[in-house]
Amino acid sequence: MLNKKNKIMIKACFQAVRPYHAIKNILLFIPLFLGHQYFNTSAIKNSFLGFFIFCLLASSAYLINDLVDLENDKQHLKKQKRPFASGQLSHKTGYVLAPLLAIIALSFAILLPINFLIIAITYYCLTLLYTFFIKQIKWLDAILLAFLYSIRIFAGMTLIENGFSFWLIFFVLSLFFSLALLKRYAELTILQTKNELSILGRAYKINDKIKLTLLGHISGYISVLVFIFYIYSAKAHLFYRTPLLLWLICPCLFIWLNHMWQFAREGKIDDDPVIFTIKSRCSWVFLALIVIISVLATEIKLSF
Repeated sequence: MLNKKNKIMIKACFQAVRPYHAIKNILLFIPLFLGHQYFNTSAIKNSFLGFFIFCLLASSAYLINDLVDLENDKQHLKKQKRPFASGQLSHKTGYVLAPLLAIIALSFAILLPINFLIIAITYYCLTLLYTFFIKQIKWLDAILLAFLYSIRIFAGMTLIENGFSFWLIFFVLSLFFSLALLKRYAELTILQTKNELSILGRAYKINDKIKLTLLGHISGYISVLVFIFYIYSAKAHLFYRTPLLLWLICPCLFIWLNHMWQFAREGKIDDDPVIFTIKSRCSWVFLALIVIISVLATEIKLSF
């Protein structure tokens, strides 16, 4: 029977590994669906195991990040409630739990293809690089953040047959770079309402908002352009009976990107934009439209 102190500690550990951020690891399933292998039991099983591995690796990285950012978190209105910053968890717990989760994750990764293991190790090393060095370097932090989002999809590619796609790589890198810049823009917008001039522990200041907006929009629109090129590629003709129907997805992406930046301008995004996207009803409507269009392009044969 657990006493009250142990229950509080377990609850604090659960909060520290940020289980709600596991939603981002759903990105690992994207190659499975885009590769039309949703009935391949081996690919599905491997993808779920890969999802579990990335959840453990991400949680380990979050623990290390919170230990490194401890002093800044104590001064942050929202982050001061995190288990380490609030004193609910001791430093020793983090020093034990972080490497333990990483070891368990990489032990399971051995069961998957070697390319997945390499990507998983690369992901973890890059998160540590981001935590200790890159997060305070303007622009470079956004580039690495975009790559850390994208690498989940790259990992998913290794778990299915013929999963590799240059088009998908270019698309997600440009899209997630836009979202990474949006994340910094949203943080500055929230700070501006509090009459603060810079993000604590980051290199961005209020006067960077114009550059963030410009680069963010350009990167987002490039992702739409890459998708247009994909429509005419051999890969699209392999998976879709009428790939030209995919053109209907382009306005969905364009409108969704502009909606996201509008939400950021209005100060409605105060968290990770990927998490906000998953919580947003607007995003789910666009996702439903994209899925319907994709199914129609797959199943219906039309002549233009």
